Amino acid sequence: MGLDRLQLGTAFNLVVKTAPILLVRLGLYLAFWVLLLIYWGITIGLAYLVGQVFAPLGWILAVVALVSTFPIYNLAYKYVFYLLKAAHIAVMAELLANGELPAGVSQLAWGKEQVTKRFGQVSVMFVVDEIVESVVRLFTGLVFSIASWLPGDSIRTLVGVINRVIRYSTSYIDEAILARAFWRRDENIWESAQEGLVLYGMVWKPLVATAVALMVISYIPFLLVWLLFSAPIGGLLSIFSPTLAGWSVIIALIFAFFVKVAIGDSFAMAAILAAYQRETKNLRPDPVMEAHLTQISDKFRDLKARTLSAMSHRSGFPGLPSQPSNVQPPL
Repeated sequence: MGLDRLQLGTAFNLVVKTAPILLVRLGLYLAFWVLLLIYWGITIGLAYLVGQVFAPLGWILAVVALVSTFPIYNLAYKYVFYLLKAAHIAVMAELLANGELPAGVSQLAWGKEQVTKRFGQVSVMFVVDEIVESVVRLFTGLVFSIASWLPGDSIRTLVGVINRVIRYSTSYIDEAILARAFWRRDENIWESAQEGLVLYGMVWKPLVATAVALMVISYIPFLLVWLLFSAPIGGLLSIFSPTLAGWSVIIALIFAFFVKVAIGDSFAMAAILAAYQRETKNLRPDPVMEAHLTQISDKFRDLKARTLSAMSHRSGFPGLPSQPSNVQPPL
């Protein structure tokens, strides 16, 4: 694969141009990280005090405090981080299509306005994203499902790992399909997602290869930040306390993860948006590919029903159910 196919130059320019919203994303991740450390300090401190009285209960409280981190993060992601990422996608899509934003506007405010204008509510955007992600992973999984008939456990295990890497990398493709609604200014976001999925099915090979390469590249900031902070700080603290040194490595790991999500993923997202736009430029959805997706995916059939429902509501005719339960593929 040539480096030009990865759109690294375009991605770098987009990241630089969207630095204001990128810094907001990074700042919010860091603020969440600090609040999380405070939460851990309070809850684990209470668990320690309780443990002085009754050790088993202290351990239980400490485990609950750590495990509860995951639902807390999911809640923050759903109502804050995801909306910011969607606004970032909207800004990048506009820059890809027109080269600049309207004069005198805040990137964050403009991006959030575009999200509201296209999707109405964040909950609708979540539904679209869930459907798109499901169809992309199903289609990509089918074209790569070769491990079952390969001889030897080692080969099947290797292919299984490759399949999981590919499955993880397709999250960038979901974002590119959502971005299509922004740069085309589509009013029917269901139709935009439907056509975007069909176009992906037509050009999936270069896009999957690009997504896998970008997924690897997105971890470079993670490794750089972790090595930059954990090695010297851990070495310095080890002079005073091995325990403090160990905790510093873990904290640096968490910090590096947030840098990866804010910067590494933003770079990969910009590159896959540019690659998707390039690969699908001047293409029209292929009815054969649409029929294939209709046959293999109930989520895609759901998406088609929602598209027709939105069209009928816009034209004044009665709509179809928004969540059909018995839509069947064509014979």
